[in-house]
Amino acid sequence: MYDPHLDTFLIVANTGSFSGAAEYLYITPSAVIQQINALEANLKVPLFYRSNKGVTLTKQGVYLKSECTDYIKKGKAIQEHLRSMPDWELSMVLGTSMWEKCRVFYDFWVQFSQGREQYSVQMKTIDTRFPIPAEVDCIESLTPNGSWHSSWAYYELCLVPYGLAMAKDHPLYEKPTLCYDDLCNYTVIIQRPEESWKNLDHVKEDLNKNHILMQERRGFDSDVVWDASIKRHLIVMPLCLQDVIFDMRIAPMDWEHSVSYGFFYRPEPAGLPRMFLDFVKSYHKNHPEITMRLTEAKI
Repeated sequence: MYDPHLDTFLIVANTGSFSGAAEYLYITPSAVIQQINALEANLKVPLFYRSNKGVTLTKQGVYLKSECTDYIKKGKAIQEHLRSMPDWELSMVLGTSMWEKCRVFYDFWVQFSQGREQYSVQMKTIDTRFPIPAEVDCIESLTPNGSWHSSWAYYELCLVPYGLAMAKDHPLYEKPTLCYDDLCNYTVIIQRPEESWKNLDHVKEDLNKNHILMQERRGFDSDVVWDASIKRHLIVMPLCLQDVIFDMRIAPMDWEHSVSYGFFYRPEPAGLPRMFLDFVKSYHKNHPEITMRLTEAKI
């Protein structure tokens, strides 16, 4: 963490004397010496050679001077961020992205926050391909066993059925529910953002058993959408992701394949995150209908 003695060290290094630094800082030379002694004791290395003519940097002092300017800036930035963060007892941070949306979070929050106006929630944009910021307390998401999930606890809200996404001009677009016979003349795309999406293996097995043409792709990109739109391919997707695709529909399929959906949270949460999650677990047991829209197809 940032050590304010580093500021004094830089001033001494630049002025070449304790007295010059004292004059600059409007303190006594002895106060400057005490700060430098404390810094050297903490680092366990000498930083200056002392003489009657002033001070010069040791080898360790030269290295510290070259590195500590950026270190000081970073340390001060961390301190400012810590001070600007709201009281952990009164606030929580929800991580969101195009996939990890607040689909039912606010339904729970509205109920939880009644009579608790002092509590607040902040949104933080995340990208699960990279480390999730430490201040994020909770994420609403599907759980296909992604690589980032291992360090989080999880509470399941419901199982979301897999359906098949298709373009508006697809011949099957108006069909309420699809069956395997409907798929005989089409190619079904299974997309795997990560190899750990094991639950899609069962989908693949059933498609093979029913002799459905199939392709496997990594990730959901423009090529997948292009094939679905131009070549009339179908894409296996959870029904709840209807809100991330445009000009397409995810039709329900007559099968039993689904994926878990819920809240990821830091292990052993404290403060408001723990209060909110305890409420979610209790309220959800008596109001399972709160997640019904996640499991229903939209036209």
